[in-house]
Amino acid sequence: METVEEALHRGMQCAKQYRWSAAVEAYRKAIALAPDSVEARFRLGWALWNQAEQEKPTLADMAVAYGAQVLGFEQAARESRRKFQIYRQRLNDAAHYLRSVIERDENHARAHHYLARVLQALDRKAEAEQAARRAATLEPSNAAYTSLAQSFEEDSVRSGRSEGVERWTWDDLVLDPKTKRELRQMQLMLEKPDLARQLGVQPPTGILLKGPPGTGKTTIARVLANEAKCNFFAITPAEINQMYVGESEKRVRDLFARARANPPAIIFIDEIDALLPVRQGGVAIHSDKVVNQFLQEMDGLTVNNRVFVIGATNRPDMIDPALRRGGRLSREIEIPLPDAAARRQLFALCTRHATLAPDVDMDALVEKTEGYSGADIKALVNEAGLQALIRIADSPDRDIPRSLTQADFLAALENLG
Repeated sequence: METVEEALHRGMQCAKQYRWSAAVEAYRKAIALAPDSVEARFRLGWALWNQAEQEKPTLADMAVAYGAQVLGFEQAARESRRKFQIYRQRLNDAAHYLRSVIERDENHARAHHYLARVLQALDRKAEAEQAARRAATLEPSNAAYTSLAQSFEEDSVRSGRSEGVERWTWDDLVLDPKTKRELRQMQLMLEKPDLARQLGVQPPTGILLKGPPGTGKTTIARVLANEAKCNFFAITPAEINQMYVGESEKRVRDLFARARANPPAIIFIDEIDALLPVRQGGVAIHSDKVVNQFLQEMDGLTVNNRVFVIGATNRPDMIDPALRRGGRLSREIEIPLPDAAARRQLFALCTRHATLAPDVDMDALVEKTEGYSGADIKALVNEAGLQALIRIADSPDRDIPRSLTQADFLAALENLG
């Protein structure tokens, strides 16, 4: 029978030959033999990162995916999307194992460094910068570590961000006053828990944002975290649900442990209906265990540890009822599709950095986009920009105005319709 040392050695031999799939399997075997081995967990996270980089979708893959979607080739589009999904899953798995190393040894500089690179690939820039800085602090003589940390600092200066954190405010959202007031109440309870207690307010442990896709539920959660000055932990069902027995429940425990260790914190779960569906037993026993673990963690939250859970869904009927009772996600806030006035505000917000031609009829665009979500309007404005880009680039007239016209918007509507 293979020992841990032999599995680690086999993994290194595969890694030297750039056979990352085989290396990953060897390191998984090492963890199965010694679940708490820091070295095995680091090597697996490192190998998953390299496997993801080896299989990373190219610009050609992106072009094929976009072209297949535009032309209506659904099978080809699905296959292209699957490549992107596998890539992100590898990165998420790598992040999980590297974090598990840091939980066991917070001074593991290599784990911090590779976690920074993984998070950077996942576009989690604030968390990536924090990990990179930690690695550089632990080993300042390592040129690779200091170089990565400096690259984040330079990027922060160029983009005008403070401390590497993108700033979101309530001004970036178009919501009706009642909804915004409800969200502001949540913000103040997170910001001023002492004042809430003096007023006899029992702060909720979480809220459920429900509404159609594209209405800005994720952005709302980010704004709330920013305005309340909370650490933000975003998770998706794909990052939690794993094929190995007990691994999914452990990821739930790890998520809440990280949040409790960094208060005040907001845990945001997108598509929460896919992670915590109604428990049914039988063949669904795996998902039932995840639901049970999540409910247990939520019951462990108290009003003093300042950890807040936000779930987002467009199918609230599919969520386990126990999650929506008092003391859990008892507060529910509806985020509806924008009405005409809200769509006008969204157009103004999405075109604030664009130059519009005098012929752009905003009233007509608002009327034509009935039933559109905020994400749909943002995509429409972006598509209009692409239409203008090719129109201007192909024009023989070098003095053509560089602006978005009504025709660009109409062409965008036709393409996206």
